[in-house]
Amino acid sequence: MTSHDLHTDLHRVAATVADQGIDAVEASLVDAVAARALMLGASTTLVEILVDPDQPAVARIRAFGRLAVIAARPTRDRFALAA
Repeated sequence: MTSHDLHTDLHRVAATVADQGIDAVEASLVDAVAARALMLGASTTLVEILVDPDQPAVARIRAFGRLAVIAARPTRDRFALAA
């Protein structure tokens, strides 16, 4: 997941989670969200829950939601644009 398509990927992952569940999301996208969120200071506990397929789906979905918010935060090289 590159920064230019981050929001597209996050929306795609969220839509997949809503329609088919967290287990239907490609592992590479889950890992990319986790890596981006960690880079921005996210909790390692949340990341561990998200990437562990043995965790309950509801816990993984909640972890994804919290990590997606963090991953979507603007950084110095990627500014948020106001409409």
